[in-house]
Amino acid sequence: MTPNFDVPADWYETFFQGPANRFWEAMVPPEATAADAAFIVRHIGAAPRVVIDAPCGAGRHALALARAGYRVIGADISEEAIARANDAASAERLPAAFAVADMRRFASEPADALISMGNSISYFDDAGTRALFGNFARHVKPGGALILDTGCCAESVLPNFKTERVFEFEGGDYRSALFYDPKTSLLKTKATLRLGAERHDLRYAHRLVTTGALVGALDEAGFETADLYADPEDAPFAIGAPRLLLLARRR
Repeated sequence: MTPNFDVPADWYETFFQGPANRFWEAMVPPEATAADAAFIVRHIGAAPRVVIDAPCGAGRHALALARAGYRVIGADISEEAIARANDAASAERLPAAFAVADMRRFASEPADALISMGNSISYFDDAGTRALFGNFARHVKPGGALILDTGCCAESVLPNFKTERVFEFEGGDYRSALFYDPKTSLLKTKATLRLGAERHDLRYAHRLVTTGALVGALDEAGFETADLYADPEDAPFAIGAPRLLLLARRR
């Protein structure tokens, strides 16, 4: 087993810059974004509607929704990602606006729906998760949809747990060692990312929670969970599914 190692509690505040962002974009094909966007559209209702994307990254989901006729508000802690999202929206004259903000504390008008994609709900401890869901609740209209996306549910990770992972892509590779700390429910990752001649060492951590704990935390924040899906084609979530797409409604 990989030995335990330290990861800063606030790792996500500085992680999403050049190398990590470039890796993520290389790993996610356009077809995956299109499938996610189709899932979102199917479950939030037809445009025109206002949708918040938090965190939005460089806007791959938000821009797809804006192209489909939604007005999109994006928030992300990465200045680099927000700059790229705003540039893309401006170049295409899309109805989308992006701002640098912590997703636990961003402020905007209430929206018809809010999406939070890509494992980001797993960055925080219990208090941070409550703050996150509380802020989400303040920004979704009654009856509006919330879609959460994560591959860090305990039901997903633990049945298929591996201490090493390797991803190869055009122009590089990503090799990681993982350690699960049962005392804290933290899944820690120590990775080496190669991008051409560049080599980058990365460390980050996600907190594993059960789907039941997520449903309970959302209930406390004012959401009623409607369905748990395993993929954008609406397959039902089950133990061992690598991904959770959770659909909830604001009470």
